Amino acid sequence: MSSDPLFGWDLTFKTIERDVKQKSDIVIAFIHWNLTKRGFRNIGIGDEHTLTGNEVKSELLPTGWNESDKYTLRYVFEEKLYIVHGLKSDGNLIVNLMRSEDLAVSNLAIKIEETVQETMGSIDKLLPGYKELMHNIKRDLIDTIIDRPTTTAQTQTAQSTPNIRNPSNNEPPRFYSGVPPGNLWDLPPNDVRNVGRSDLDPFAAPGAGGGMIFNPFSPGRDIENPGLGIPGGLPRGAVPPGARFDPFGPPGVGVPPGRRPPPPDSDHFPPPGFNDHMFM
Repeated sequence: MSSDPLFGWDLTFKTIERDVKQKSDIVIAFIHWNLTKRGFRNIGIGDEHTLTGNEVKSELLPTGWNESDKYTLRYVFEEKLYIVHGLKSDGNLIVNLMRSEDLAVSNLAIKIEETVQETMGSIDKLLPGYKELMHNIKRDLIDTIIDRPTTTAQTQTAQSTPNIRNPSNNEPPRFYSGVPPGNLWDLPPNDVRNVGRSDLDPFAAPGAGGGMIFNPFSPGRDIENPGLGIPGGLPRGAVPPGARFDPFGPPGVGVPPGRRPPPPDSDHFPPPGFNDHMFM
Protein backbone atom coordinates (compact mmCIF):
# COMPACT_ATOMS: atom_id res chain seq x y z
CA MET A 1 0.00 0.00 0.00
CA SER A 2 1.29 3.45 -0.89
CA SER A 3 2.42 5.74 1.92
CA ASP A 4 1.03 8.77 0.09
CA PRO A 5 -1.93 10.02 2.17
CA LEU A 6 -3.60 11.29 -1.04
CA PHE A 7 -3.26 8.02 -2.89
CA GLY A 8 -6.42 7.36 -4.90
CA TRP A 9 -7.88 10.86 -4.66
CA ASP A 10 -6.97 11.88 -8.23
CA LEU A 11 -8.69 8.79 -9.61
CA THR A 12 -11.77 9.40 -7.48
CA PHE A 13 -12.00 13.02 -8.56
CA LYS A 14 -11.61 12.16 -12.24
CA THR A 15 -14.63 9.86 -12.06
CA ILE A 16 -16.91 12.63 -10.74
CA GLU A 17 -15.25 15.72 -12.24
CA ARG A 18 -18.00 16.25 -14.83
CA ASP A 19 -20.73 15.77 -12.26
CA VAL A 20 -19.60 18.54 -9.93
CA LYS A 21 -22.16 21.35 -9.79
CA GLN A 22 -21.30 23.22 -6.60
CA LYS A 23 -18.64 23.46 -3.94
CA SER A 24 -20.45 21.19 -1.51
CA ASP A 25 -20.06 18.38 -4.07
CA ILE A 26 -16.30 18.56 -3.58
CA VAL A 27 -16.70 18.06 0.17
CA ILE A 28 -18.98 15.05 -0.26
CA ALA A 29 -16.62 13.51 -2.80
CA PHE A 30 -13.70 14.03 -0.41
CA ILE A 31 -15.63 12.41 2.45
CA HIS A 32 -16.55 9.50 0.18
CA TRP A 33 -12.90 8.99 -0.70
CA ASN A 34 -11.93 8.99 3.00
CA LEU A 35 -14.63 6.39 3.71
CA THR A 36 -13.45 4.08 0.94
CA LYS A 37 -9.89 4.33 2.24
CA ARG A 38 -11.12 2.96 5.57
CA GLY A 39 -12.89 0.04 3.90
CA PHE A 40 -16.38 1.44 3.35
CA ARG A 41 -18.07 0.47 0.08
CA ASN A 42 -20.94 2.38 -1.47
CA ILE A 43 -24.16 0.53 -2.35
CA GLY A 44 -26.17 3.41 -3.79
CA ILE A 45 -28.22 6.42 -2.75
CA GLY A 46 -31.22 6.70 -0.44
CA ASP A 47 -31.93 6.16 3.24
CA GLU A 48 -33.28 2.60 3.23
CA HIS A 49 -32.24 1.06 6.56
CA THR A 50 -32.15 -2.61 5.57
CA LEU A 51 -29.81 -4.80 3.56
CA THR A 52 -31.01 -7.45 1.14
CA GLY A 53 -27.62 -9.12 0.71
CA ASN A 54 -27.65 -8.55 -3.04
CA GLU A 55 -26.17 -5.04 -2.98
CA VAL A 56 -23.31 -4.30 -5.35
CA LYS A 57 -20.42 -2.76 -3.41
CA SER A 58 -18.31 -0.15 -5.12
CA GLU A 59 -15.54 2.35 -4.48
CA LEU A 60 -17.23 4.81 -6.86
CA LEU A 61 -19.93 7.34 -6.16
CA PRO A 62 -23.24 6.12 -7.57
CA THR A 63 -25.19 7.72 -10.39
CA GLY A 64 -27.30 10.65 -9.16
CA TRP A 65 -25.33 11.14 -5.96
CA ASN A 66 -25.61 14.97 -6.17
CA GLU A 67 -28.88 15.49 -8.03
CA SER A 68 -30.95 16.21 -4.89
CA ASP A 69 -30.87 19.26 -2.63
CA LYS A 70 -29.41 16.99 0.06
CA TYR A 71 -26.96 14.10 -0.02
CA THR A 72 -27.97 10.61 1.06
CA LEU A 73 -25.47 7.80 0.43
CA ARG A 74 -25.49 4.21 1.65
CA TYR A 75 -22.35 2.29 2.61
CA VAL A 76 -21.43 -1.12 3.96
CA PHE A 77 -18.60 -1.61 6.42
CA GLU A 78 -17.92 -4.91 8.18
CA GLU A 79 -21.33 -6.20 7.05
CA LYS A 80 -23.11 -3.28 8.70
CA LEU A 81 -25.10 -0.59 6.92
CA TYR A 82 -24.09 3.06 7.25
CA ILE A 83 -25.86 6.07 5.79
CA VAL A 84 -24.31 9.46 5.06
CA HIS A 85 -26.63 12.46 5.23
CA GLY A 86 -25.44 15.84 3.99
CA LEU A 87 -27.49 19.01 4.35
CA LYS A 88 -26.60 22.61 3.56
CA SER A 89 -27.57 25.21 6.13
CA ASP A 90 -26.45 28.86 6.44
CA GLY A 91 -23.31 28.33 4.39
CA ASN A 92 -22.40 25.14 6.25
CA LEU A 93 -22.54 21.52 5.18
CA ILE A 94 -23.81 19.36 8.05
CA VAL A 95 -22.73 15.74 7.49
CA ASN A 96 -24.01 12.82 9.59
CA LEU A 97 -22.79 9.24 9.45
CA MET A 98 -25.38 6.88 10.93
CA ARG A 99 -25.06 3.19 11.69
CA SER A 100 -28.51 1.78 10.98
CA GLU A 101 -28.13 -1.22 13.29
CA ASP A 102 -28.35 0.84 16.47
CA LEU A 103 -28.86 4.38 15.06
CA ALA A 104 -25.51 5.56 16.39
CA VAL A 105 -24.59 8.85 14.72
CA SER A 106 -21.45 10.91 14.24
CA ASN A 107 -21.49 14.37 12.72
CA LEU A 108 -19.28 17.02 11.18
CA ALA A 109 -20.00 20.64 10.21
CA ILE A 110 -17.96 22.21 7.40
CA LYS A 111 -17.93 25.83 6.27
CA ILE A 112 -18.25 25.46 2.53
CA GLU A 113 -16.82 28.77 1.26
CA GLU A 114 -13.85 28.68 3.63
CA THR A 115 -13.05 25.06 2.87
CA VAL A 116 -13.54 24.82 -0.91
CA GLN A 117 -11.81 27.38 -3.10
CA GLU A 118 -12.29 25.92 -6.58
CA THR A 119 -14.34 23.19 -8.23
CA MET A 120 -11.65 22.24 -10.77
CA GLY A 121 -7.95 21.53 -10.48
CA SER A 122 -5.59 19.85 -8.10
CA ILE A 123 -6.28 19.11 -4.46
CA ASP A 124 -4.32 22.20 -3.43
CA LYS A 125 -6.68 24.38 -5.46
CA LEU A 126 -9.82 22.54 -4.50
CA LEU A 127 -9.16 22.15 -0.77
CA PRO A 128 -6.16 24.20 0.42
CA GLY A 129 -6.70 22.95 3.97
CA TYR A 130 -7.25 19.31 3.00
CA LYS A 131 -4.89 18.02 5.71
CA GLU A 132 -6.98 19.51 8.51
CA LEU A 133 -10.17 18.37 6.77
CA MET A 134 -8.84 14.82 6.51
CA HIS A 135 -8.00 14.86 10.21
CA ASN A 136 -11.48 16.10 11.16
CA ILE A 137 -13.21 13.53 8.94
CA LYS A 138 -11.17 10.72 10.46
CA ARG A 139 -11.56 11.87 14.06
CA ASP A 140 -15.11 13.26 14.21
CA LEU A 141 -16.97 11.41 11.48
CA ILE A 142 -15.37 7.97 11.08
CA ASP A 143 -13.44 7.00 14.20
CA THR A 144 -16.14 8.32 16.53
CA ILE A 145 -18.67 5.83 15.24
CA ILE A 146 -16.32 2.97 14.31
CA ASP A 147 -14.80 2.86 17.78
CA ARG A 148 -18.22 3.04 19.46
CA PRO A 149 -19.46 -0.45 20.42
CA THR A 150 -22.65 -1.63 18.79
CA THR A 151 -25.65 -1.66 21.12
CA THR A 152 -29.01 -3.18 20.40
CA ALA A 153 -32.39 -2.35 21.81
CA GLN A 154 -32.24 -5.48 23.96
CA THR A 155 -28.91 -4.58 25.59
CA GLN A 156 -30.01 -0.98 26.10
CA THR A 157 -33.14 -2.18 27.89
CA ALA A 158 -31.13 -4.56 30.05
CA GLN A 159 -28.70 -1.79 31.01
CA SER A 160 -31.41 0.74 31.78
CA THR A 161 -33.59 -1.63 33.85
CA PRO A 162 -32.83 -1.23 37.55
CA ASN A 163 -32.12 -4.26 39.67
CA ILE A 164 -35.26 -5.19 41.61
CA ARG A 165 -34.69 -7.50 44.54
CA ASN A 166 -36.96 -10.46 44.94
CA PRO A 167 -38.46 -10.77 48.40
CA SER A 168 -36.81 -13.45 50.46
CA ASN A 169 -36.39 -14.44 54.08
CA ASN A 170 -33.06 -12.64 54.21
CA GLU A 171 -34.38 -9.40 52.85
CA PRO A 172 -34.56 -6.61 55.43
CA PRO A 173 -38.09 -5.48 56.28
CA ARG A 174 -39.55 -2.60 54.33
CA PHE A 175 -40.89 0.56 55.93
CA TYR A 176 -44.13 -0.13 57.72
CA SER A 177 -46.74 2.41 58.75
CA GLY A 178 -48.02 0.36 61.70
CA VAL A 179 -51.67 0.47 60.51
CA PRO A 180 -53.06 -2.77 59.02
CA PRO A 181 -54.59 -2.17 55.58
CA GLY A 182 -57.84 -3.91 56.55
CA ASN A 183 -58.79 -1.33 59.18
CA LEU A 184 -58.02 2.27 58.32
CA TRP A 185 -59.54 3.62 61.53
CA ASP A 186 -57.27 1.93 64.04
CA LEU A 187 -55.34 4.04 66.48
CA PRO A 188 -51.95 5.25 65.29
CA PRO A 189 -48.89 3.23 66.29
CA ASN A 190 -47.04 3.92 69.48
CA ASP A 191 -44.00 5.08 67.57
CA VAL A 192 -45.30 8.06 65.65
CA ARG A 193 -42.03 8.27 63.72
CA ASN A 194 -43.22 5.35 61.59
CA VAL A 195 -46.38 7.10 60.44
CA GLY A 196 -46.27 7.60 56.68
CA ARG A 197 -42.94 5.88 56.17
CA SER A 198 -44.51 3.27 53.88
CA ASP A 199 -45.41 6.07 51.47
CA LEU A 200 -41.73 6.24 50.62
CA ASP A 201 -42.05 2.79 49.05
CA PRO A 202 -44.02 3.15 45.79
CA PHE A 203 -45.15 -0.50 45.80
CA ALA A 204 -45.20 -1.27 49.53
CA ALA A 205 -44.65 -4.77 50.82
CA PRO A 206 -47.70 -7.05 50.97
CA GLY A 207 -49.49 -6.50 54.25
CA ALA A 208 -47.49 -3.36 55.04
CA GLY A 209 -50.04 -0.85 53.73
CA GLY A 210 -49.21 2.51 52.25
CA GLY A 211 -47.44 2.93 48.97
CA MET A 212 -47.59 5.75 46.46
CA ILE A 213 -49.29 3.69 43.74
CA PHE A 214 -53.03 3.57 44.44
CA ASN A 215 -54.75 0.22 44.07
CA PRO A 216 -58.55 0.68 43.78
CA PHE A 217 -59.07 -3.07 44.27
CA SER A 218 -57.10 -3.41 47.48
CA PRO A 219 -58.72 -5.18 50.47
CA GLY A 220 -59.23 -1.85 52.21
CA ARG A 221 -61.62 -0.67 49.48
CA ASP A 222 -65.39 -1.24 49.77
CA ILE A 223 -66.35 -1.22 46.10
CA GLU A 224 -69.78 -2.69 46.74
CA ASN A 225 -70.76 0.06 49.20
CA PRO A 226 -69.31 3.37 47.97
CA GLY A 227 -71.37 5.34 50.49
CA LEU A 228 -69.78 3.65 53.49
CA GLY A 229 -68.55 6.13 56.06
CA ILE A 230 -70.71 9.08 54.87
CA PRO A 231 -73.38 10.28 57.33
CA GLY A 232 -76.73 9.69 55.67
CA GLY A 233 -75.13 7.49 53.00
CA LEU A 234 -75.04 8.00 49.25
CA PRO A 235 -77.28 6.42 46.61
CA ARG A 236 -75.74 3.53 44.74
CA GLY A 237 -73.96 4.63 41.65
CA ALA A 238 -73.06 8.04 43.07
CA VAL A 239 -69.43 6.89 43.21
CA PRO A 240 -68.28 4.75 40.23
CA PRO A 241 -67.04 1.29 41.22
CA GLY A 242 -63.32 1.34 41.97
CA ALA A 243 -63.11 5.14 42.10
CA ARG A 244 -61.01 6.65 44.84
CA PHE A 245 -63.24 8.31 47.43
CA ASP A 246 -62.18 9.69 50.80
CA PRO A 247 -65.00 9.22 53.38
CA PHE A 248 -66.25 12.21 55.34
CA GLY A 249 -66.42 10.30 58.61
CA PRO A 250 -65.79 6.95 60.23
CA PRO A 251 -67.77 3.95 59.00
CA GLY A 252 -70.99 3.12 60.87
CA VAL A 253 -71.96 6.74 61.51
CA GLY A 254 -75.11 7.30 59.51
CA VAL A 255 -78.87 6.92 59.52
CA PRO A 256 -80.07 3.49 60.68
CA PRO A 257 -82.29 1.69 58.17
CA GLY A 258 -85.99 2.70 58.42
CA ARG A 259 -85.40 6.04 60.13
CA ARG A 260 -85.75 9.52 58.69
CA PRO A 261 -82.62 11.64 58.43
CA PRO A 262 -82.20 14.30 61.11
CA PRO A 263 -82.81 17.95 60.26
CA PRO A 264 -79.87 19.92 58.95
CA ASP A 265 -77.54 21.79 61.21
CA SER A 266 -79.44 24.85 62.46
CA ASP A 267 -76.52 27.22 62.29
CA HIS A 268 -78.30 29.50 59.83
CA PHE A 269 -80.51 32.57 59.86
CA PRO A 270 -84.21 31.96 60.72
CA PRO A 271 -86.79 32.47 57.99
CA PRO A 272 -88.60 35.84 57.81
CA GLY A 273 -91.21 36.26 60.56
CA PHE A 274 -89.91 33.38 62.62
CA ASN A 275 -89.66 33.97 66.38
CA ASP A 276 -89.14 31.15 68.83
CA HIS A 277 -89.28 33.52 71.86
CA MET A 278 -85.97 32.18 73.08
CA PHE A 279 -85.06 35.42 74.81
CA MET A 280 -88.42 36.30 76.41
